Formats: sequence, structure tokens, C-alpha cells
Amino acid sequence: MRATKGLWLNLSFAVLYTVLSVDVQGDDLVERGAKLFAGATFRGNGRTCQTCHTKGTGALSIEQVNLLPSHDVLFQHDAADVMGGSTFERVRQNATFLVEVPLHENVSITGSGSRVAVLPRGVPTVFNSSALDPVIMSDGRAPSLQLQALDAWMGHSQITKLPTDDDLNAVAAWERSKITVPALQRFIETGVVPELPKGSTLQQKRGRLFFTDDNPVNGNPVKGRCVHCHSGPMLNATSAGANAIFGIPVGTRFFSAFVSEFQLGGGTPRTFEFKAADGTVSTITSTDPGRALITGQIADANAFKIPTIWNARQTAPYFHNNGAKNLDELLNHYQQYFNFVQTVVGIPGFGMTDQDKADIRAYLELL
Repeated sequence: MRATKGLWLNLSFAVLYTVLSVDVQGDDLVERGAKLFAGATFRGNGRTCQTCHTKGTGALSIEQVNLLPSHDVLFQHDAADVMGGSTFERVRQNATFLVEVPLHENVSITGSGSRVAVLPRGVPTVFNSSALDPVIMSDGRAPSLQLQALDAWMGHSQITKLPTDDDLNAVAAWERSKITVPALQRFIETGVVPELPKGSTLQQKRGRLFFTDDNPVNGNPVKGRCVHCHSGPMLNATSAGANAIFGIPVGTRFFSAFVSEFQLGGGTPRTFEFKAADGTVSTITSTDPGRALITGQIADANAFKIPTIWNARQTAPYFHNNGAKNLDELLNHYQQYFNFVQTVVGIPGFGMTDQDKADIRAYLELL
């Protein structure tokens, strides 16, 4: 199986994409995809898609992991503390798996000849984004839902029988059908951009401003706002305010929330080398450089896909490595991050107070 997997890692996504990106829809295809998602093993290690992308949320929480018996199919292979090991403390504490990310040709790991970075990452939800989001995986390395499914079956389930193109199209169709937020379903059907909840309490209404007050575009003083990175219909792209403050193009999908920089969630820092076109080499030490491993550009270091935050209250833990186990830990991190921008970067007023945290949390419960 290792030889097969090694071959897969060297295959061109671009070539496979032309074969597997056929967009077939229909109720029968969705129904077939649901069955494959829940039950297909393809002569693998017993895991299915649903082993990790669970029924209720399409994701996997720490609480769910710890309800499983030790003989469950989840506890093997990349769930182990080291790949293929026999202890499982990391997955029980953080619900993360070891993911093998092929390095861009410009990237190497100092002191290692490996062309793959092995990194702990969480399980993102497949609900509410598959139909509307062309960016797949936290580092954006999969060009289609079909290829993401194939990569998961090969990497996590260790399959020895390849799924057909029809199998992959069916699973992709089912994932696209999993819209659990009514406002997003209406957006798909009508194109009407979802309106954020108004809030009924003063705290919720104050919290709403962090998702709608795109300063300084509207003339208000500069302050850290959720809308800067959670804008648009999916609440998953950068805004005009972020462009005005940081010069980030509107609609940017990858950004650093300083998870790797602050070593949130632990991890082992390693030094990664980036070779530029002129032959010069720059380095960065990080627990997970994220998007930069895919693009080969050091400017992308520590940036990850901005996820939708519709229904986020139900999909803890958060960030690419599950570094925040709940909404309180999430907001504690953002307070540290926003205050860093205020004091170290030097943007007055950007910080987040304890009252801000409480207001944002109250509003997140409405999304």
C-alpha cells in the first residue's frame, strides 16, 4: 500500500482533474453518494468518510472521539501519535490526524530529505460549503471534491481498490447537497445574499457590529472586526475594510490568524526553506506553514483557508489543527491576536476587550 500511496502523491492533480471533475447531478446520484459516504471501504482499513465526517455536523469533535471504544476503526494509522503507531493521545485530546502534505518543489525541510510534511490537522465539516466553495482543504491543495474524496480514501482509509469516476462524482454530489443553513439554501436557489440575524438582546446587537461594521470603509474608527475575514455570502472571504487597513485584496480566501505563529494547539516547530527563482533561500520556522507548502511562496506562510462561520457554533473544535476546543478558546485566541496587532503592529484601537468577546460569542450563537 505504501508504494501505491507514494505513486498517488506523485500524480499530477491537473491531469486527474480533467478525468474526475465531471459535474453530474440528480437525486439518484446524491442517494448513491450518501451510501458511499457512509459505507464504502474499498477494501481499506474499515474507515468510511462518515468515520470522521459524522452525521450531525459533518465534522469530528473531541467529545465524539472520546465516546468511541478503543477498538473502533478510527484508532489506527494516521490517528496514532506517530504514523502507524499504537498510542492515540493526540486524537483523543485534539481530534487531529496526521496528514502527509507533498512539498512544493521550491520547499524543503531543514535537516530532512523528505518531500512530504507530516502535520496534525483537524476534520473540517463537509456541510454548508461544498456546494458554494471552490477552495477545498485548509491549505487548498485539492482542486475538486472528487479528488479530495480520492485523496482521503487513499490516505486515511488506505484503500486497495480504486473507486470509479462515478463513485467519486456521486460522493461529490452528496456533499454539495448537504446545506443545513436555510439562508444558504435560499442563496443557492435564488441568488439572494443571506441577511445576517438582527439579534434580539443588546449583547447580540453589539456582537452583530463585528460582522457588519466594515470600518474604515464606512467612516468609523479602525477596530478589529470579524467581517474583515468573514465577509460575503459564506462569511469566508476578506472585505473592503481589510483591503483598506492591510492592503489585502477583497475576496482573499487564505489568511493567517496567527495560529502557527502563536503555536496554538502545540505542535513541533520545524524550519522550512523556500527557494526563490533567483536561487536565494529564505526560511521560516513554523508548526505548520499551511498554504505556503502548496504554492512554494514564503509570503503564504502560516496562511490557511478562511472557513465559513455559518453554523460554526456546532462544529468545534476550530482552526486547521483544532487549536481552539470551543468558542471561548477561539475568542481568547482572537483577543490575543487583535491585541498583538494593536500593540506590536501598531494599529491603535484594533484590540479586543472582554466585553467585545462576550458580545461576539453571543452573536455567533445565532449564525
